[in-house]
Amino acid sequence: MNRRTAFLRQARSDFAVFEHLARQERALVSECHPLHYFQMATEKLAKAALDAAGALTDPYSHVAFSKMPYRLARADVARVLGFNNTRAYRGFLARTAPLFRAIDELSPAVGPRHPGGGPQEGPNVEYPWASRDSRGHATWIVPAEHDFRLLTKLQRSGEGAQVRDFVRVLLERFEIVFTG
Repeated sequence: MNRRTAFLRQARSDFAVFEHLARQERALVSECHPLHYFQMATEKLAKAALDAAGALTDPYSHVAFSKMPYRLARADVARVLGFNNTRAYRGFLARTAPLFRAIDELSPAVGPRHPGGGPQEGPNVEYPWASRDSRGHATWIVPAEHDFRLLTKLQRSGEGAQVRDFVRVLLERFEIVFTG
């Protein structure tokens, strides 16, 4: 098995776990857990796609999914993914690029507004982070108790749900997109 196939298989498995955890009641499964699997699925999907395009320069970087809107903005990819209008597809990618980046930033290894990443010093789905409470006192925030306000976006209609569906379809049609 080659690296691309390995990343793709793991991405499909991670996405299946995301979907399973996303269906659970939030009282039983905190939002951070399905988001963690979604972030991992998108990262590995992006690495498989970048590898297929000969553009995977650092397989260990956690900044990957946010590169996808630029790499997949082609008419042939739009058609395979079910978009009949290339302009609308490219508009979707441009509008949702910030959401692709926000998904990368769920990883503790990717800091907000750091182009190449950098350690996270704020909200992430894996590790507690230092913060301040409403009175300005130092405190720690636990991901399992934090409201990321992202899972709901991915589950309901709108751009978040479109990104989730985009990931699902790209996982399903990966071989068609990247082997023609």
